[in-house]
Amino acid sequence: MKIKEIQQEIEKKQLSSFLFSSRPNVFYLSGFSSTNAYILLTPTEKYFITDSRYYEGAKEKLKDWKLILLGEGGKKQLEHLIEIINSYGGKKIGFEEDRVTLSFYKKLKENIKSDLIGYSGFLTRFRMGKTEKEIQIIRTAVEKTDAVFQKILDYIPRATDELDLRREIINSIFLEGGTGESFPAIVASGENSAIPHHETSHTPIKNNSLLLIDMGMVYEGYCSDFTRTVFVGSVDPELEKIYQIVREAHLRAVEKVKAGVPVKEIDMAARETIKKYGYEKYFTHSTGHGVGIEIHEAPRISNQSEEILEENAVITIEPGIYLPGKGGVRLENIVVARKDGCEILTGTPLEPVVI
Repeated sequence: MKIKEIQQEIEKKQLSSFLFSSRPNVFYLSGFSSTNAYILLTPTEKYFITDSRYYEGAKEKLKDWKLILLGEGGKKQLEHLIEIINSYGGKKIGFEEDRVTLSFYKKLKENIKSDLIGYSGFLTRFRMGKTEKEIQIIRTAVEKTDAVFQKILDYIPRATDELDLRREIINSIFLEGGTGESFPAIVASGENSAIPHHETSHTPIKNNSLLLIDMGMVYEGYCSDFTRTVFVGSVDPELEKIYQIVREAHLRAVEKVKAGVPVKEIDMAARETIKKYGYEKYFTHSTGHGVGIEIHEAPRISNQSEEILEENAVITIEPGIYLPGKGGVRLENIVVARKDGCEILTGTPLEPVVI
């Protein structure tokens, strides 16, 4: 991980240390998963602070970190954490103001002797540009998600309702080696597919209609994200038409993906394609988002964004058209922004699948 670069950033901002308390950022920095851990990073030292449930595991894995047992000697954990920060934090301590509760901040403010300086998105830039190791983990997660989709295609004719199909998705995720869903899978049959974030329900899988499946898995701490819309039987000609429009919009957006490109250009490529066919008011969300340890990371692929796409950013491309009361289509792949263009990780073709 980019620890040295992050330590240099701490020094550049003239901070004595930085306290990381959010679970995703603690995992990002250490590669160790814990529900109760903190990292205190100085320009020269790395302190990993966790309780007795995780301490031995962390000691085994984090050989080059200074480990501190939180609550040692029967101390109250928060009081002990403050004691640790006062001992090792120095005079100016940064913290994740966008990731802490108000009560946690108040407790720190009342008891820490040093200056506390809040930052939002301190690690955003580092996390946006993935390392090759991270990309390889995500690539494997994506390949396994492709395999899940192929498995469930055979199950769709037997599925009793949306939730039954979601159960099969979850089971397949575990069979493929995932550790769970990266978000609750969306299974939307018929007119439900016109609701971009439909809550999977007991609605039966309808014949002669669209079936939208949006799913992802967690694999080695990283997320995949995948959407396909399949035809269950024969569907309305207009729905066939919007499928092809969404596919074209997806491809136009992918053509724009390259390190150094303004993010808004990717979104506009998809949006202008859909507008060309007169369906612009039915494309109601952004074209995509970053993905990694969290299912939604920077950047947001939106026409409102002023960001420039970082090299090795891993993003989704997922335009959609949603016709209320009729049906909707969304097609989503995960791609990597390289210096010379776009690397597509998702292997499932974009051509329509008929069940």
